[in-house]
Amino acid sequence: MNMNFSGLIRKAVPAAICLALFSSCQKTFDIKPEDALESSQMYQNVYDADAAVLGIYGKFLGLAKQYILLNELRGDLMDVTPKSDAYLRELNTHNVSATNPYANPRAFYEVILNCNDALKNFDEMHSKLLLTDDQYYQRSTDIGILRCWLYLQLGIHYGNVPYVTDPMANINDLKDQSKFPRLTFEQLLDKLVEYTSKIDSKYLNQNTSSSSPSLIMASNGYIIKDGVFKFFIHRKSLLGDIYLWKNDYLKAATYYKEVMETATNLSTTSDYQIERYDTYRITDDRTGRKTLMVSGTTNPWYGIFANALAETEANRERMWTLPFDMNYAPSNPFIDMFAPSRSYMAKPSQFAIENWNSQVRAANEGLTDRRGLNSSYLYEGGQPVALKYLFNYYTSALSSSTLNTTGIWILYRAATVHLRFAEAANRLNYNKLASVLINDGLLAGYNGKTNLPAPFDFDATNTSALQANWYRSVGIRGRALNANAAVDSTRSFNMTTKTVVDQETLTQDTEDLIVNEAALETAFEGYRWPDLVRIALRREKEKSGNGISFLNNKLAAKFNMGGSGTPKTFTKMSDIYLPFNWDNK
Repeated sequence: MNMNFSGLIRKAVPAAICLALFSSCQKTFDIKPEDALESSQMYQNVYDADAAVLGIYGKFLGLAKQYILLNELRGDLMDVTPKSDAYLRELNTHNVSATNPYANPRAFYEVILNCNDALKNFDEMHSKLLLTDDQYYQRSTDIGILRCWLYLQLGIHYGNVPYVTDPMANINDLKDQSKFPRLTFEQLLDKLVEYTSKIDSKYLNQNTSSSSPSLIMASNGYIIKDGVFKFFIHRKSLLGDIYLWKNDYLKAATYYKEVMETATNLSTTSDYQIERYDTYRITDDRTGRKTLMVSGTTNPWYGIFANALAETEANRERMWTLPFDMNYAPSNPFIDMFAPSRSYMAKPSQFAIENWNSQVRAANEGLTDRRGLNSSYLYEGGQPVALKYLFNYYTSALSSSTLNTTGIWILYRAATVHLRFAEAANRLNYNKLASVLINDGLLAGYNGKTNLPAPFDFDATNTSALQANWYRSVGIRGRALNANAAVDSTRSFNMTTKTVVDQETLTQDTEDLIVNEAALETAFEGYRWPDLVRIALRREKEKSGNGISFLNNKLAAKFNMGGSGTPKTFTKMSDIYLPFNWDNK
């Protein structure tokens, strides 16, 4: 049954109802924040505040389709299908018209304005002592950082956007540039830094049962594990992203390292060994369980995406995960987007497929990356299908008339953080460390301490006397059982003296390895276009000034391998942005 949000608030939801929100017959994500904002009786206690938070995340779930299409179809790893409409083809070739509905920023701003209203009301509740300090700061931090994530996406895709943090009566007022002037992407990033830098560091850790007791929900595996809410945005990862876009590599790496070290101070539990050494570290536990490590006969890596309800090994990889349940609204959009029997709006590009097929496995196992076929994609009726979002759909034991449409949307995971940490480390000339993290890991690469300053100090010591925190590190390619990837040493090294001749060349070559590893590891997850844009913007400012050519070459590779259409050739960085227009119904 549907539940009216304002009615829920007027009844001053008791704790028992909050605890049941995700397990009862109520369609939690039918809650509409805009309905709640009309009620003069809401925001009376902490449970009202929690209902507002959940309502905002319900609204946020509606962005999944647009988020994936904008971030993947505009990149080199996805392509259109025979069923794709003209607007999807525009995204694919970067010839986007002002009337393209997929390029409409309105949905992002609707969530932002919900965030603004909730934050204002949290302020008022705090001033009236309706929220304790801890209750207030946990909720306002979460919604404020979620708003930063939304603005970062807007900046990536539109370049110049209005930045508003106050409630508004009419969203259409945002179209009036005299009232809401548009900031450049650089100015927007400065605003995000300014906002997040004022947050007390104690509230940058994830919500836990001790800090946010009324937000404890039914323990569906994809929401909570060990008291940590994986349903909510991963705060430090987002801060790392903001600083990475700002090219402040030290601050970015510092936040990412704190995420990677999440388990360092875990207290001893029955699962202590597993959680302490494996959480967010990209490991092999070396006991036969293998965590997510691929072997010659098994491939548990795909369990990151297939294991929708149980956490187990996947819990040590997933960091921010939102559920789509077949019994609740909103429905899972990914099935319609990617299944050939449905709308089949986009598919893996031939370039992405060939990239997986060309990888060399370790231990003389031959070619092909096992993160490709039957992990990231499969073939149905001869058509390539993006599989990461469809495991439940394809493995459903239900009848064909009631296929399992339950699924998950993973927005942050450990490999993503490792890739971005490597990107930051590489830009500070810690090129070896960056290569080690994306290849076979710290144990093989250093077999001890890195002896580098923080946050680049890792200890992978593995002796009978000491097994340090990172001794199980196997790296991203190592976990997939791939051979190491290496730069062309003749371009940047003096092979006689073994010294670096051209640091910029070495850094860019290593960065190319990271970008390609991201394609192999995180294809179709919504990171690709931002990754390409971030690198292009950075390189355009270097002495080589090759950012535009980097981006054009990446896109050309897709179309040279059979991509559909003719891509736009960018001549300047401002060409990459979408038209900012929501009068396109």
